[in-house]
Parts: sequence; structure tokens; C-alpha cells
Amino acid sequence: MSAAELLRRTNIDKKRLWYVLNGQREMRVDEFLKLCIALRADPRSFVTREMVDDVAEATARSINRSQH
Repeated sequence: MSAAELLRRTNIDKKRLWYVLNGQREMRVDEFLKLCIALRADPRSFVTREMVDDVAEATARSINRSQH
């Protein structure tokens, strides 16, 4: 797929997408999901069990801090 087609399908700002794809900016969640849709890729295929565990632990710590 050409960059022009990817831009058209995602509706992400041209400069922003260029910076993201070249590793000069972090990709936002909405951009990641738009790219997954455009590329017909399941976002879950990029998530590891370790990532899920890390998020669960961070969430639990955050909840515990807010309750004290």
C-alpha cells in the first residue's frame, strides 16, 4: 500500500504519520487503531501476555494509591 493510500485510509495528518513511521514520535492509541483498520490487522495480535500483566499491575497500584 502506498503512503498516499495509507494517509487516505487513516485520515492521520501527513507530517504526524511520517514522524510516527520514522520513529521520531510515539504513536497514539487512536493512530494505532486507525492503522490496524487500514491494514486489516487485529490490534490484539500486537499485545503480549506480559503487556496485559503490566497493565493489570499498574492499574492495581493506581487504585491502591487513590484509596489511601
